[in-house]
Formats: sequence, C-alpha cells, structure tokens
Amino acid sequence: MKKIILSAAFLGLGVFGFAQQTTKADFTQKRAEKLQQMKQELNLSDAQVAQIKALHEAKAAERQQNVSAKKEDRMQKMKQNEAEMQKILTPEQYKKFQELKAKKMAERKENFKGRKSADAAVVK
Repeated sequence: MKKIILSAAFLGLGVFGFAQQTTKADFTQKRAEKLQQMKQELNLSDAQVAQIKALHEAKAAERQQNVSAKKEDRMQKMKQNEAEMQKILTPEQYKKFQELKAKKMAERKENFKGRKSADAAVVK
C-alpha cells in the first residue's frame, strides 16, 4: 500500500516537474510546423502557403484588435462606474472608497507576484 501511494506521489511530482511555460517563440514555431505539415499533407504550392500564412496573420491581427476594443470598453465602463460612485458617495466616503480600492489592488498585485514566482519555481 505504501509503495502505491509513494509511486503516485512521485508520478504527480514528475508531471508537475515537466510543466513548461510557452513563449511567443514557441507559438510561432508551432504555427510554422503546422503550416509545413499542411503543405506536405495537402500538397500545397508555395503561393498557397503564402496566402494561408497571410490569412492567419490577418486573423491574428483582427483578434488582437478585438481584444483591444474590449479592453477600451471595459475601461470606459469602469470610469463610468467611478463617476456614478462619486455622485452617490460624500467626498469623505469617496476618498475612503478610493483608498480601500487602492489597498485591494496592491494586495492583488502582491498575490499575483507571489503566484508568478511560485509558478516560475515549479517550472525550473
């Protein structure tokens, strides 16, 4: 029984030990490999490969633009919410609200840094 539990523990550690962080270079390399695989499997010409690559780049740019638009929309909604809160609260209450919000943001930032450094330690 102890051997089974010990084996399961080592297996679990092994799986987490081989976890890797992916980088942008990895994604571009995988994308290039997939395109090369498509070229071989579908017997594509160089012109077709270039057109497919251009299509993929255009779609990636479109996705990035959508992400930026969503971020701007989210920021606008946050500013609108702030303005409404300022109308509702007294100046003293609003000041305290801002301080509490800043404190929570600092805590989140610290938690994120702690999580990020813990993730980096696991990867290494």
